[in-house]
Amino acid sequence: MKTINTYYISHDNLSDFIKKNNIKDSSKLLIQIFTHNNDLTFIKELTRFFLENFPLSSLIGSTTDGEIKDGEVSTEKTVISFTIFEKVTLKTHISNEFENYFQAGSDLATNIIQEDSKVIISFIDGLEGNGEEYLNGINSINKQIIVSGGLAGDNAMFTQTYIFTKDKIYEKGVVGVSLSSSELEVFTDYSFNWLPIGQKLKITKSDKNRVYMIDDKTAVETYSYYLGKDISEQLPHIGIEFPLILEKDGIEIARAAIGKYDDGSLLFAGNLHELDEVRFAYGNADKILGKTQYHIDKLYNQPIESIFIYSCMARRRFMPEKIENETLIYNQIAPTSGFYTYGEFFCSEKNKELLNQSMTILALSEVDINNRKKVILDIEKNASSTVQALAHLIHISTEELQRKDEIMIAQSRNAAMGELLNMIAHQWRQPLNIISMNANNILADQELDSLDEKSLNENINSILKESLDLSQIIENFKDYFSPKKDKKEISIKTIIEETTDIINSNLEDNNIKLIIQNKCDTTILIHKRDLMQVLLNLINNSKEAFILNQKEKRIIIISAIENIENIEICICDNAGGIDSKIINNIFNQYFTTKNILNGSGLGLYMSKIVIEKHMNGKISVENKNNGVCVNIYIPK
Repeated sequence: MKTINTYYISHDNLSDFIKKNNIKDSSKLLIQIFTHNNDLTFIKELTRFFLENFPLSSLIGSTTDGEIKDGEVSTEKTVISFTIFEKVTLKTHISNEFENYFQAGSDLATNIIQEDSKVIISFIDGLEGNGEEYLNGINSINKQIIVSGGLAGDNAMFTQTYIFTKDKIYEKGVVGVSLSSSELEVFTDYSFNWLPIGQKLKITKSDKNRVYMIDDKTAVETYSYYLGKDISEQLPHIGIEFPLILEKDGIEIARAAIGKYDDGSLLFAGNLHELDEVRFAYGNADKILGKTQYHIDKLYNQPIESIFIYSCMARRRFMPEKIENETLIYNQIAPTSGFYTYGEFFCSEKNKELLNQSMTILALSEVDINNRKKVILDIEKNASSTVQALAHLIHISTEELQRKDEIMIAQSRNAAMGELLNMIAHQWRQPLNIISMNANNILADQELDSLDEKSLNENINSILKESLDLSQIIENFKDYFSPKKDKKEISIKTIIEETTDIINSNLEDNNIKLIIQNKCDTTILIHKRDLMQVLLNLINNSKEAFILNQKEKRIIIISAIENIENIEICICDNAGGIDSKIINNIFNQYFTTKNILNGSGLGLYMSKIVIEKHMNGKISVENKNNGVCVNIYIPK
């Protein structure tokens, strides 16, 4: 195979180029067009040229946010890439007739995947096209096929993108070509290297790629809160510089905002699901380019004849003067072409992913001859020492915040263990007293020569009974103190029963009646000890509220129900409630209503971290019926 790239200037110029390079029409000729010009008339005239002169060839094209020809980056040009295969069979599909992008993907895969298909190169609408759903549709037909390409661009205008073949041009559609041959060698890679900053945030309301709420604020409010009002007013254009990052199948995936709505929601280039944990990210040009050599080294000893790059617009716009440092070097290995997208497709070992802020590489070869060219990248680092220092400070501070959370959770667990040890000591006191009393009775009867068989048996049986009770107390606490193991399937009923077994005696001693109203026996996959710790902490808080408020009729009700999406556990008391002035602060770090000796402010904060960060659930509190109700929602 051979790839030859050129800029389009005019029909005459193009004809001269084709003649000079002896490019012939063939069913094994793939033509890719990457154009900045999203004028419909221009695209029609250009594609008509190929329809008339190359009727046998396969052509797919896209509007762009920048083009790549032989490693060089342009912004106002049209690149035409001719790839001449010898053994590969090409099959093309274009459509705008589908109900959703999942169907668009499955239809395309059904139409063009053949028995020996290795890869699909595909472009879709960059504004309303849901790349993640599209890839899921392809994956539903064939999990092994590699998909490369991405979402069309329109020079960051976000108004109109096009994808096309020789005879069809669609504003809202999909196009793709399959490359089929048992002898085709395919190598893919991606480069990301944006760095996450700040705490993890949770998507609390979304519909596929439209995000309404993040941590219960509107998406726009979240950007305004963390990045400033001036930044949020520049959305969606500024969204490419500050994407949200989540981890999926071991890959860090960015999601850039590409649309803004009056209700404060944002449209992202890919899906963000409710309960997804995300963080803001920032780019450091020297850090990003510093990884280029690592990715170039991956191509050594790989069979490579042509390279196609489908890279995110954010990379080009973030470092416009340096961007060719990560594209030109590929052309030293093989002819390199491509374009800057609104989202790029990449296939990991586990799944097909829609990426943002990334550069994806597709390297192809029809011959099994490995690349032996060692290419060394020499980049001059131009970032100021101030910028480098600030970038490093942000990154290290973020990591320290993460470690701080882990330390606080450990501190909270240690405090909880101390409380549990007090409970164990309290529950052991009565059985030990009875055992001691029975032993003394036996010794006294023996000294007085009045020990009879009946009395001996009664005392021994009593000692055995109390010993069994001691053993049961140990069993109740054993799981809690054991090292944390892998998550296991366990029923909510069992967790509630084991938790109340631990604390019930302590509640009885404080004249607190515990009522269980469990209508849920569903099993969930969790770390049992984590949920037990949260429940124990909440029950213990109610107990302390009763003691503090000197309530006489003391009741704690634990209820559990399930609905379509969640398991709901409620812990309610009648201990007087929480002052309305502080109720919204009780889950804050170090906030406590207890005196300085008895409260660290970590218990409820820890509970929120465990439920919302570790279990992807939600915890809330409300005053109700002269008391407090804490509501826990755990997704099934």
